[in-house]
Amino acid sequence: MNQQFVNQVEALYSLQMCQDFIPGFSKAYAFFYHPIYKEVRATAASKNSNSLKEINTNDIFEGINQLRNKGFETEWVDEKNIPFQHISSSSNFQKEVFDEFKHYILLLRFKNKWDNNYDLLYIFFKPNASNFGLKKFENNLNTEHKSIIASFIQRSFKVSNNQHRSFEAMNNELRNDNKALGSQLKKHRLEKEINNTKFKTRIENFILNSLKKEAAKLNLNIQLTQEAHEYIQQYEGELETINEAAKNSIAMAYRVQNVYEGGILKVEDYFLQPYFSIEKSTSVNIGIEAIEDSRYIKTIQMLNKLENAANKVQSNGRSLSGSNLGQAMSTPISAPAISDALKKHKSKIQSLCNKYPDEWTLIRKAFRPVINILSA
Repeated sequence: MNQQFVNQVEALYSLQMCQDFIPGFSKAYAFFYHPIYKEVRATAASKNSNSLKEINTNDIFEGINQLRNKGFETEWVDEKNIPFQHISSSSNFQKEVFDEFKHYILLLRFKNKWDNNYDLLYIFFKPNASNFGLKKFENNLNTEHKSIIASFIQRSFKVSNNQHRSFEAMNNELRNDNKALGSQLKKHRLEKEINNTKFKTRIENFILNSLKKEAAKLNLNIQLTQEAHEYIQQYEGELETINEAAKNSIAMAYRVQNVYEGGILKVEDYFLQPYFSIEKSTSVNIGIEAIEDSRYIKTIQMLNKLENAANKVQSNGRSLSGSNLGQAMSTPISAPAISDALKKHKSKIQSLCNKYPDEWTLIRKAFRPVINILSA
């Protein structure tokens, strides 16, 4: 039988608990209304089995509805006075339940929430009361004993059922809370993804419009490669720099292609990278400065300045000469001044470039004075 259904029917739940609650438990039977089959069914429990057993019978018990309509919550009944009869006198169920004349039977009633009548639980006892701690000369159950036992069992089942209902209610609230929280988190994540997508789409359109405006000033139309589209989709820089970056990117593409007026200017991703990318060298090398010996700080700062200047020179389509790099610095210097500075820092440059192979990549590959120092 489905445990979830058992937990919802007090008579069945109490039947299941008989082995734990009742000293010397022998067996018990529950008669309950089933909301799906819309009929009264019977289930048994015994000391020899840990599971409930459904009683398979097609017969009808006369008088069962009368018992379910009225009566005390607890009462002791004798087998011969049980007011319902089995239609088939040859029924094995009848023999098993009602042919034990020496049993005392405790009847408990539980309200059924589906049809508003009472479900019935019959618990079978033997007259011997030793399991309840009575002395030998008081071994037989008398009226007082029965009253105490019935009251004890009834209260025990009520406490257990109330605790179970309370626990189930708390679990249901927790499940509902978790479900509601999960829905809110899912909604929040979905909204965040949608907002991020919308924001990225706006940025992409803004960049495209800026590129088109700059191309229009030259009386040109633009055609972006797939790589260029993908590159601007990943843009995470400042909005304020987009117009200037678009102007420089179009200017660079125009210098390289020299397209006639009214023509199509092809925009590759490498035309965008020098202006739309967030410079890696500055942020990374600040971290290097923080961990290096103070003797290397000036060398690091010089290499940073040369790398940034080299990026600017290359983006403008000029050669990486000492003169061009010197003029591209924030404070312009001459080519001989660059050469002198590199010579003074030669050993430190070699040490830093060996230690940080991924830094200052442009001047290491394309600026002859640095190449010479590293190859020495």
